[in-house]
Amino acid sequence: MPELILALDVGTTSTRTLVGTADGHVLGSARCPIPSLFPAPGLVEQDAEGVWTLTRRVIALALAKSGHELADVAAIGVTTQRASIVLWDRATTHAVAPMVVWSDLRGLPRAASLAALGFQVWPQTPACKLEMALGDRDPRALAWGTLDSFIVAKLSGGAAHVTDVSNAWVSGYMDFDRFPAWHAGLMAAQNLPEGLFPKVVESWGAIGEADAGLGAKIPITAILADQQAGMFAHGWPGRGAWKATYGTSAVLMVSMGPEPTSPHPTLPVMALAAGEGEVLFCFEGMVITAGAFIDWLCQVGLFASPADLQAAAESVPTSGGAAMRPSLQGLGAPHGRFDLPALIGGLRPGVGRGELARAALEGLAWRIREIAGTASEAAIDLPESLPVDGGATANDLLMQLQADALQRPVRRHAVRDATAYGALVAAAMGARLIGRDDLGRLAHYDRTFEPRISADEAEAGYAAWAKAVLP
Repeated sequence: MPELILALDVGTTSTRTLVGTADGHVLGSARCPIPSLFPAPGLVEQDAEGVWTLTRRVIALALAKSGHELADVAAIGVTTQRASIVLWDRATTHAVAPMVVWSDLRGLPRAASLAALGFQVWPQTPACKLEMALGDRDPRALAWGTLDSFIVAKLSGGAAHVTDVSNAWVSGYMDFDRFPAWHAGLMAAQNLPEGLFPKVVESWGAIGEADAGLGAKIPITAILADQQAGMFAHGWPGRGAWKATYGTSAVLMVSMGPEPTSPHPTLPVMALAAGEGEVLFCFEGMVITAGAFIDWLCQVGLFASPADLQAAAESVPTSGGAAMRPSLQGLGAPHGRFDLPALIGGLRPGVGRGELARAALEGLAWRIREIAGTASEAAIDLPESLPVDGGATANDLLMQLQADALQRPVRRHAVRDATAYGALVAAAMGARLIGRDDLGRLAHYDRTFEPRISADEAEAGYAAWAKAVLP
């Protein structure tokens, strides 16, 4: 009997596949970078067909590394970057336009006009950009969805046009009064037919079947947005569970359980997941450019690579007064200022590469502290330590700076690709190979970083950074 899980994690900068067992043992993995195009300042696009081709490639590579074949796979879990727009031909599943990536800011003007009409949107949601992505194309022959929906359509040969609640929520098209229904009033205001939209399904369970896309009939048993999938990697995301993921962006997420409330208007409420008739909600705060900010510092020639930046930062004891605001695509929670670019301040004689590198890492750590401070207003008892995951957590100095900034222990997940790992365990749950009570024992950590500075030092450091770079 097939017993393995295939987890697909199609992110913003790379597509990854894990092959593992239902008890969380990873047998093989592979990843491949995804190139982005920047046709104008603030605009970000990707080739959706190219992303699918790369995803097929990493599936084959991960299976080969695991020593297994598709016939050994019992279930597939899918997680992807959130809020990106893909349009494809309903008959052929071929993408008809470039994918508009979630961080693209072309929706700023439309967000203002929709807000004036009373719709609850923010500029990065597909609701503010789908009309521009459609252009003059006839929507009746097309399907649209976030990237998860496109990947599932490809896997199923077009048989499934679906998305889950965690992805649907961040589209801007959810009717919060009739959740989980699409907002008929917004669709009418934009003259968009209901048939253009995917069906909203639960996050795990019998979702569809991979057939033509892989050449094998394998149940698709989980769909989750990537940040929400990361919550499952750390155990069952009941009320009070929290985590931070450090990838292209950095996101702090706190589960509210079944109650859709938020402690602060700039920490948006999200649907965390839905399954077995239960819907879980969370609130989150985002550092929009985190790993992307590090990559940019390398692309402009300040550092040869992220590893070079880390080495430079480790070579000095302080940032020497230099300070950075990592906001290339706007300043996220708790500010919600998408018009504010990144900022580097505190430059003076004596500030060199090492100090600049350290300032970059400190900027990320202080931003998470800022968001955590806003989250602490919630009437939720948070665990003492913060679980973390994502590629940037391999940077020990960043994790130490984060523990210092928060004045809390930081626990690093043993699987850096924890969003993929979360899709794996969710798919295993959707295939009824494990239950929710099993998730806690499947969360593994390889190191805990304890604060090394005093609370007074942390407070003074945060205050100096905030004075230098915050509006």
